[in-house]
Amino acid sequence: MGDSTSTAADAKGVNLNDLLDRGKWSGFQKSILVLMSLAYLVDGVANQSLGLAIPSLMQEWGLPREAFASIAAVGLLGLTIGAVIGGMLGDRFGRRTMMVVSTGFFGLLTIAQAWATAPHELLVLRFFDGLGIGAMIPNGAAMISEFTPRRQRPVALAVGMTFIAVGGMIAGLIGNALLGPYGWEGLFVALGGIAVAVSALLLVFLPESPIYLANAGASQDRLRAIAQRCGLPVGDAEITANDPRAAATHRTPISALFTGGVASSTIFLWLAFFFCLLANYSMFSWVPAMLAGLGFPPPTTGLGMTWLSFGGVVGGMGSGWLIQKFGSKVVVLTMSAGGVIAALALGMLIQGGPQPLMTILVFLFVIGTFSAGLLNGLYTFSAFLYPDSARGTGVGAAAAAGRIGAIASSYAGVIALGLGGASSYFLLIAGSLAVSLVGVALIKRQIPKGG
Repeated sequence: MGDSTSTAADAKGVNLNDLLDRGKWSGFQKSILVLMSLAYLVDGVANQSLGLAIPSLMQEWGLPREAFASIAAVGLLGLTIGAVIGGMLGDRFGRRTMMVVSTGFFGLLTIAQAWATAPHELLVLRFFDGLGIGAMIPNGAAMISEFTPRRQRPVALAVGMTFIAVGGMIAGLIGNALLGPYGWEGLFVALGGIAVAVSALLLVFLPESPIYLANAGASQDRLRAIAQRCGLPVGDAEITANDPRAAATHRTPISALFTGGVASSTIFLWLAFFFCLLANYSMFSWVPAMLAGLGFPPPTTGLGMTWLSFGGVVGGMGSGWLIQKFGSKVVVLTMSAGGVIAALALGMLIQGGPQPLMTILVFLFVIGTFSAGLLNGLYTFSAFLYPDSARGTGVGAAAAAGRIGAIASSYAGVIALGLGGASSYFLLIAGSLAVSLVGVALIKRQIPKGG
């Protein structure tokens, strides 16, 4: 009887999406998460490089911080364009290809910034650097989603995204160690070199997504090989994936994000992303400059990024577990509310008079914890919200909406610092997180308790 049942199942074929959703999380699948986490780590490393270098560049080039607002903004513009185009290219040409190319590309462009001799040169390099950083993010999220069982997916996505904050933390430590003896040039070379090394690692060890391969019409032998590496019981059955005919074209239009009952959730997700990244990048771009304005020396200002990113690690790791246990809405709303309260409290303390560096660092840790938990929750929303054929486009478009907020942060942060110093700067962060909270509350489709 067992043989006849197996034969019947084989005759019907097997759905790869169902097997992955319900299967065990094998060691091979976890190794993909490790590789994606390394990719996100170097994304965070490269992304923080300019913010860490700005205080030293201000001194060496004799320029005010306002002169770097456009450089920060154009880098984030590249990030925005890269997130949209990278997601679409990943749906079209494969997640693996885009991961290897984008990571190596932004690593080389980060290294090249060490030879910039004027602001306009740095501006051009930051734009192309941003293209690569942005293209990596949606493909990494899609890769994690397509290798991870459904129940573990929130935790896996949270772990992967958390390594952006790990990268920022490492970048801050490297900046604290290198800016003194080697200057901003040594900082760019070191941070970019890490990304190039990880790109080579991905080229050697990263396989293509099984869902992408199925939708792209890969051979049954190739599908069977990758399914068996994942420990999936495919036997000799024909392997298919959800809606392969539609997904195999890999020409997912943006309009697909406004159909099938996801239109309003898409709008509010974009709103929440915009203001979340406005807050986050106001910190990523200007925390070192903010600390310099309070009188702390440039090497020490990198510690602000380290503590902020350390909080991001804690919040990012915790948010995935909390979302799986309690559902998305209560967790993400709590994260955003906590960030609002912490940013307001630090702004009020600074307004009351000079504060010790350690006090500021502890508050940055707390703000980083809540803001990273919010951001990771939004990425988890976006990966769950859309069907397989539109996942790369959906995550990329949501990230792009956030990047527009990030671009705005390049000017909003420096304007806030100019108007009222650090106190008005933290008021900007609190207000942005508050608007993001409203957007989260209005998203209809939520991840339920238990995943």
